Amino acid sequence: MGNIKVDEKITNIERKIVWIDDPMPLVGHIAFGIVDRGTNLLQVRPYTACNLSCIFCSVDAGPNSRSRVAEFIVNIDHLIDWVKYVMSFKRSRRIHILIDGVGEPLLHPKIIDLIQRLREIERIGEIAVETHGGVLNERIIKDLRDAGLTRINVSVHSLDPLKASWLTGTDKYDIKKVLEMIIYANNIGIDIMLTPVWIPGVNDHDIEEIVLWAKDNIRNNSSPILGVQKYIVHKRGRRISGVDEPSWDHFYNFLNVLEKKTGVKLKISPQDFDVKPDNPLPKPMKIGDKVVVKIYSIGWLRGEYIGYAKNRVVTILTDQELEKDVEARVKIIYDKDNIYLSRIY
Repeated sequence: MGNIKVDEKITNIERKIVWIDDPMPLVGHIAFGIVDRGTNLLQVRPYTACNLSCIFCSVDAGPNSRSRVAEFIVNIDHLIDWVKYVMSFKRSRRIHILIDGVGEPLLHPKIIDLIQRLREIERIGEIAVETHGGVLNERIIKDLRDAGLTRINVSVHSLDPLKASWLTGTDKYDIKKVLEMIIYANNIGIDIMLTPVWIPGVNDHDIEEIVLWAKDNIRNNSSPILGVQKYIVHKRGRRISGVDEPSWDHFYNFLNVLEKKTGVKLKISPQDFDVKPDNPLPKPMKIGDKVVVKIYSIGWLRGEYIGYAKNRVVTILTDQELEKDVEARVKIIYDKDNIYLSRIY
């Protein structure tokens, strides 16, 4: 069974590539490791780089990123150990895995091994991966299925070739091939969920076309065929000039109209994926705590370093230059979902 070869031109875009391994914990950072939001679904994030530069990307991924100074790649052995550790706190009989992130997770060179080893863990149920679809081919899809993947979430934003290329920021994105690979994957037993981002006034009609295409072409075992996403503007992300982020009311009104028009379920919930509340991983730190952090490397974005304290990753927001393995005294300023931001005091 093969793995996917990483193209250095894709990943080494004048940024430092940081290898994440022991002793670095794998809970505490939004971009890599494991995100536990207190349910029986774990978000597993092995890789942060992306080969597309979508013009609406809320996390500023890809070759055109203006804010990223590093990309992270996680050691698979280390990641599996941490998945088992986080699972040990969960009471659910089945723990589901979503391999996602702030880049293209299928570009991790050991992604097939990761899925295969996750499947070997007794309590793991569904294993899904998020992708823009541009790296898919028949060999990779077969390997993903044979490794134990159950669903692929594909972010398709337009069926028009020129518009799809414009939205993804590259003329190398071939929507025709992506659609062919979607059908192939579905035909060999992998559920497919299309996850377009609705950008008001930009791809309204495109979303309707995507919904109708999915209705005609996707036949899943259990998963919904559509998971339309709301266009989100983030202060460090990219945005389309003149396009405002819609309110949640506006978004759900759009889905309501489209549901009635197409007859396709578009308003989905955690219950559609057997996701339910479960014990969250304990939080060893809280806002206001003062802790000593050992520096591991520069951070994901400018003005950041990452380190660890109390078995968690801690991001330090600072203009100072910090050296690896030195200790910094910091104050925690953010702690939601065991993700920690701090400042030096």
